[in-house]
Amino acid sequence: MLTDKQKDEQYTKFRVTRRNFIKAGTGLATMAGLFSVMNKNYVAEAATGTVLNKAGLNGASVNLREVNDNWLGTSKIVGPIKQRSELEIGFYQAAQGFYGAEAKKGVGTFIPKHPLGGAISSMRKFLATEDAVHGVPSPNKLPIPDPERMSKHIKETALFLHADEVGIGVMPKYAFYTHNAPPLPKVLYEGTAKLTDLKPVPESHHYPYVIGILVDQNLTTMLGSTGYDGISGSMSMNAYLFSGLIACTLAAYIRNLGYNARAQHCANYQMTLPPALIAAGLGEMSRTGECALHPRLGFRHKAAAVTTDLPLLPDKPIDFGLVDFCSKCLKCAENCPAGAISLDRDQKEFNGYYKWVNDMPKCTVFRTTNSEGSSCGRCMKVCPWNDKEQSWVHSVGTWAASRSGTAAKLLKDVDDMFGYGTEVVQEYRWWLEWPELYK
Repeated sequence: MLTDKQKDEQYTKFRVTRRNFIKAGTGLATMAGLFSVMNKNYVAEAATGTVLNKAGLNGASVNLREVNDNWLGTSKIVGPIKQRSELEIGFYQAAQGFYGAEAKKGVGTFIPKHPLGGAISSMRKFLATEDAVHGVPSPNKLPIPDPERMSKHIKETALFLHADEVGIGVMPKYAFYTHNAPPLPKVLYEGTAKLTDLKPVPESHHYPYVIGILVDQNLTTMLGSTGYDGISGSMSMNAYLFSGLIACTLAAYIRNLGYNARAQHCANYQMTLPPALIAAGLGEMSRTGECALHPRLGFRHKAAAVTTDLPLLPDKPIDFGLVDFCSKCLKCAENCPAGAISLDRDQKEFNGYYKWVNDMPKCTVFRTTNSEGSSCGRCMKVCPWNDKEQSWVHSVGTWAASRSGTAAKLLKDVDDMFGYGTEVVQEYRWWLEWPELYK
């Protein structure tokens, strides 16, 4: 077992080697036979604006998909999609005892067992009330610009409120829950919830537009983390807290304009987020099966949303070649400590659409019982689509992966060659660990 000092020395040597390689210029691209074509094309495309709403997509070539009843972005729909009750979500299943006694106990403790995670998570209760997420709009509608200008204004407002990415979509009705479950502690301590304990999500809340909000979980912290140590739960809770705060503020602003709006965040959802994020042009469905992956942030983000009837011009779903990429990469599946991510090459039909089907019980059990930390974000850490240090090497790899299934392996090879996703950078480990709290 290496000491922290030995790890620091090892990483310093590795980092110098990596920096020298980047400075060397055309090494990797020349080896791959890509520099003369792809790097020039990447520079040309970058100049014409293939990014989304903020700069720095690391060269991904992003294409727009038309809204189509047979597709949600790049996810093929082949039959009716059954709406879910919130009670069917993994943590609620664990709280009811369906995943065993240890996972049931862990649901209430897996975040608070790290003092920082517990502190951040406790702040979410102030955003959980109905008054925080919903309310009656002003009776006097203020004059607003046309939908295109209003959409631009809403995005700029979200960015002003410190969102890292924002998009607008037509809200998929099947993404609304049929019912909200009782609060998780009630289910945990009072036993299996009866159908009479569930609250139907009223159709009057099925507003036609959704504003998706992403908040970065922090690159530097991720580079210092194993992905499943003490800080992992805190990273999640912090991004959840601030995305929820942005959503609640934005929803209140829209209601002040005289329109209906409801914030949707991890302390009070009426919907499942991934289909809404895809509809809002914020990602594609990934191999993890339950996450919308963004071309710059990967899934190093947490999300919230606002559903509203404010007249808006929706964005289109995006396509940056992720389905083809995920079919070849497998890095998240190979590194999942729970073995919960599919190793299948191809997607399978699930509830009326195609996806990679992960093992929700395995994922939930590991996160709630992790004895080496709090929760887990290992798949997030190792994914090659997370933006890394700024370099032409990673940019060309990203560009190639978004354009060509054959070249998709290049981005993974760049990641593997430079050790991305496997390093634990000791100098970035700013937090404190108490391993005795994790057992």
